[in-house]
Amino acid sequence: MNNETMALVGSVDKLSDMNTLKTPPPRRQRRPQAERSADTRAKLIEAAITCIHRLGYGPTTITVVAQQAGVSRGAMPHQFPAKTDLMIAVLRAVYDQDSEHYERSVAAMSPLAWLRSLPATMWEVISRPSAIAVMEIMLAARSDLDLAAKLREAQQKIDVEAHAWVLERLRAAGIDDRPDGEAVHRLFVAAVRGLALEAVFMQNRAEVEKSIAVLAETLRHLYPGLALKP
Repeated sequence: MNNETMALVGSVDKLSDMNTLKTPPPRRQRRPQAERSADTRAKLIEAAITCIHRLGYGPTTITVVAQQAGVSRGAMPHQFPAKTDLMIAVLRAVYDQDSEHYERSVAAMSPLAWLRSLPATMWEVISRPSAIAVMEIMLAARSDLDLAAKLREAQQKIDVEAHAWVLERLRAAGIDDRPDGEAVHRLFVAAVRGLALEAVFMQNRAEVEKSIAVLAETLRHLYPGLALKP
């Protein structure tokens, strides 16, 4: 290769290098604002559940939740203007998570078997940290009128949805509901909640599970079809 050719090749290499330097790297695509906002909201709700379960309602401040979630304090008001708003969001999020758990249990067994095991399934759901956090919020509402009003409204809607869903499960099993079916549903939810709180305080989960077995027997007495059907 003569000197002229070598010079030409060198010039081409330098031009290629310059073009490479001038070509900007592909920009990282930013996620849509709505997606980022939903992600932040979910992080704050999960952080609130963790903090309430670990610390209790009182010490779970907006600042503590933001720190747990790894979210700036200034971003909080965009999602939840007040602590009360966050607590109501926790209530609804936990209900949605619980519903998913119940749906999975429905898919795993027959309608009749599902009803017979309902108290045990309720115990699985209501004794989880997220459900204990909801009970902490309910107890706190005794001394917070704003929280109590919003919580009561949200819980009433959840109760209606939950009972309608139980009616579907009864129909699927070929069992008629009782005239006082809503009262029975309320009784079982309250009983399992109380047992869940006792297990937290007394650390006697094995003993509480014996009480859950009694609830299952009680359910068969209230709905004789559960005991009669094969």
